[in-house]
Amino acid sequence: MNPIRVEFKENVKDTLYRQAGGRCSIPRCTNPTMGPYYNIKGSINLGMACHIFSASEKGPRGRGGMDNDFIGSERNGLWCCSLHGTLIDKANGKDYPAAELFAWKALAEARILKQMIDKPSPPGWVDSIESVKFSNSKVPPSAKLSRNTIIFGDNATGKSSLVEAAGAVSNSRHGERFKGIREVRKEGQRPAEFTARVTYSTVDILSKKVDIKICGETLTRFENDVPCLLPPGDISVIVCSSRNTLMVRGEDHIDFLSRYLDVDKSALMAIIGLGGGPLLEGDLRFRHACKLSEESEDEYVEIYKENNEPYMELEFRHLHEEYWLSFDCLSGSEKGKLLAGLLITKAKEVSKQRLTLLLIDGVISTLDKQNFEKLLQTLSATSFQTVIVLPPYRESDVIEFDGSTFKLKESDYLKSWKLVILERPPRETTKI
Repeated sequence: MNPIRVEFKENVKDTLYRQAGGRCSIPRCTNPTMGPYYNIKGSINLGMACHIFSASEKGPRGRGGMDNDFIGSERNGLWCCSLHGTLIDKANGKDYPAAELFAWKALAEARILKQMIDKPSPPGWVDSIESVKFSNSKVPPSAKLSRNTIIFGDNATGKSSLVEAAGAVSNSRHGERFKGIREVRKEGQRPAEFTARVTYSTVDILSKKVDIKICGETLTRFENDVPCLLPPGDISVIVCSSRNTLMVRGEDHIDFLSRYLDVDKSALMAIIGLGGGPLLEGDLRFRHACKLSEESEDEYVEIYKENNEPYMELEFRHLHEEYWLSFDCLSGSEKGKLLAGLLITKAKEVSKQRLTLLLIDGVISTLDKQNFEKLLQTLSATSFQTVIVLPPYRESDVIEFDGSTFKLKESDYLKSWKLVILERPPRETTKI
């Protein structure tokens, strides 16, 4: 039977202090954890060795199914300043889930290791995505991120706009929806202005902000207020949006998926070779597409693109089944699972090289309750941060109203997720 409380083993607190380099493990925190006395010799400790999974069974974040040996070890510990050491356990730890604290622990230790041996390391933390200036909105949408974040709000609260604006940090095409918009002011019409910001930490930089500024047809990036020509190399913001799932005239499936995944042909073939992904298990392949001949019902002819190149078609075969199906013949739910799964596969690979944030919106709207739950469980097990815009049809499965506000339901698959609520902002003027 477990004891009432499992304290850290001998020397664990000192080990945690040393592994974090004596600094608070919370990203972007600069509070000291050790310093001199004001008027006498010696030093004073201002830090705390904190349990991630709780020292007591009913404490903050619970035990997570871990045994006493793990609970009392440095693997379950986090070195914090006194402020954050107290804060992470407030409200029984609901605002700071274990997955988030373990990610912060990994970042803090990787940061010190990088300083010691100058070895490249991908860990980092995206603190927030926000619209600093959102045309004529008085309160632009913003989200303080957790390890896994669900964004919820009514129509016209800026959910999709926030996701796509943040995605423009890595690829400007996600900011296309904001270009060319004009607004009415007292002095007349003028181009609407939009500014999106992603704030994050890496092993090299304690705090960094990347701004995307869009005015008329012009999009400009800024890193810590300095204009830059290229997307930042230390972060990848990947967008999974229904806006990008429509094929463009002249594309075959290779062209479409290369654009959708934002990869070259070689990388696409490697991703396809791994199969349908975690949400739709099965095999994938490309084949030269064929159609029935107009001259004979028994004869098939190969299809070519407008430029006379072969039209390559994606085919899928369910696990343990014999027959292949064209991507175009899959159901809406199957397409959603496949497209989301391919981006999850990409994000797993990218996260080995740099800080990665996956933003999912729209393409998962066709998932039923069971498949949506599987999606959240799959993402909870990954090593990168994820933001999901909650589909309207899944709201009743995930959230509840407690009389004053909305909150996530008490379900096991939701324990590692945090809810961010966007409210419809007031408007200053009329946009045309």
